[in-house]
Amino acid sequence: MNDYSSDGIKVSFLRELARSDLLDHIKLCEGSKVLFWDPALKGPFNLIIDWPILKKHGVVKMFDLQEHIPSEVLENKWQNVVLLIRPEVKMIDLIYRSIRSISSSQRREIDFHIIFVSRKSTMCMRRLEEYKIVGEFKNILELELDLIPFDHDLMTLENPASFKDIFVEQDDSCLFQVARSLMTLQAFFGVIPNVTVLGESAKKVLEMIERMRQEVPATDKPIVPKIENLILIDRRIDLMTMMSSQVTYEGLIDELYGIKNTQATFPGAAFQYDEDVQETAASKMVALNSSDPIFKEARDLHFNAVGLFLTSKARQISAAYDEKKDAKSLSQLKNFVGKLPHIQAEKRALEIQTSIAALIRKGLNKQYYESFAVEQELREGLDVEKMNTFIEEMIYRQESLTKIIRLIAIQCIAGDGLRPKLYEFYKREIVQAYGYHHLLTFDRLEKCKLIYMQEKNQVISYPTLRSKMKLCIDNVNEKDPTDISYVFSGYAPLTVRLINWLTQGSQRDGLTYLDDIVKYLPKPCFGKKQKNAATTQERSDGEIHTLVYFIGGCTYAEVSALRFLAQNHPNKQFTIATTKMLNGNTLLDSIVEPSPRDIIPDFLT
Repeated sequence: MNDYSSDGIKVSFLRELARSDLLDHIKLCEGSKVLFWDPALKGPFNLIIDWPILKKHGVVKMFDLQEHIPSEVLENKWQNVVLLIRPEVKMIDLIYRSIRSISSSQRREIDFHIIFVSRKSTMCMRRLEEYKIVGEFKNILELELDLIPFDHDLMTLENPASFKDIFVEQDDSCLFQVARSLMTLQAFFGVIPNVTVLGESAKKVLEMIERMRQEVPATDKPIVPKIENLILIDRRIDLMTMMSSQVTYEGLIDELYGIKNTQATFPGAAFQYDEDVQETAASKMVALNSSDPIFKEARDLHFNAVGLFLTSKARQISAAYDEKKDAKSLSQLKNFVGKLPHIQAEKRALEIQTSIAALIRKGLNKQYYESFAVEQELREGLDVEKMNTFIEEMIYRQESLTKIIRLIAIQCIAGDGLRPKLYEFYKREIVQAYGYHHLLTFDRLEKCKLIYMQEKNQVISYPTLRSKMKLCIDNVNEKDPTDISYVFSGYAPLTVRLINWLTQGSQRDGLTYLDDIVKYLPKPCFGKKQKNAATTQERSDGEIHTLVYFIGGCTYAEVSALRFLAQNHPNKQFTIATTKMLNGNTLLDSIVEPSPRDIIPDFLT
């Protein structure tokens, strides 16, 4: 993977820093080591460290955390069991059952260690004390895991519960992690002089940074900032974009198959030509990042442009192979042989991306297009005050509740809330069709302002923003776009429109350029200069580098829109950070209450 953005800002140090910290923790465990992973942590750590390095530092085996200690751990008399977990009580419950699966005499032969990622919680420590197993552990440590580079311009905390924790549970621990990650970036790239705050959680993060900076001694020679602007975005500034269906190539892969830690899993049958896929393989995992030359060019395209792009690439590769036929001299043949490995790698990448595109095409059925058409109508404000018959029919057919909630949320946001009768209608129908436990779902949806009732004398914001910011565009050229609205086939993400306007020239005047817009956004919104920041140096190429931090999650469509801005405005460069890469489905997965039969109480396990 390329670790550099186009203007030379290196983000690979984050990977190196996390790898070094993990190894320092592992070194504290002398002797042979067995790692037990919280399954949710395996993906992020796979981007940081690989098996040969762990093996070199005494790790002999790795397992998913489970209810029983495997017998081979006891039989081989491995000395250390290291448990890497998130600070969640359910993980402590699982650890308790795992430790109690072996006898006390067997436990005395093993040194147990817990490593909390990124910090231990009071609730987890209390549960360990309740189980009376604190004394079983030789070490209880914290491993600070901050931003993980996904690509040259994209970093993420990969905190799957960030949206729920911040906006439903009102838990600020994730905001502390955001602030800490920004302090790390500023330690390497200098204090970012210009900060724009959009939303309440963004304000809290800036306040945390200011307190943290007071605790760090000032240096005589501060680092000259390599990043001029920081834009902190509270996800609630633009929930419409999060609920909308993405139509970029990478966005559709995420919507239909789910991208986890830059990888996605597809049906193996679609890749039978691939020697790495056995005939009986049910699935194939594909890495999706800029190391794949075909994917790098295709990922930000509208899906309707992908077929034409792949066809063009196939012709180029075919022409490259034909050079062998035209080679008439030894030097020409030698030149072809030198290029052959690159041509073969591109051919293999093209085959994989062509198979993925074919799978996506199959997934875009009649029902998808009908649902997408309803999304577009609702975003444009058509009949948002009435019960939507399409949504009603989906409820009666008991289709995917996540899809239904996404449509209702779009209707709600477009109308600045639902009329009380309409809100109660949707709530009643869903509770009756899907279960009374979804009363909790609606309570959470209301807390985070995804679905809520209109209030008397409230300010009408979304219709005004839609008009003033030109969010809905007709006749978008999807194959040769001239506007960011192509990423949703005619809808421009509000977040990216704001970022574009904020980076018109300079952020130094804060939000004065957007005074007429700010009053319609969730408060607070303001610009601020950080104290004691070194003076920025004018770049010879005139580029202005902006770090955009999405607090609560970011979509791949927004990443594509920002890359589009950078490509079409040579003076703008963006690096994107987020608490988690999300889409409407994965966001709602953390909010929708699971069925009671899907939850097994601890005392029954």
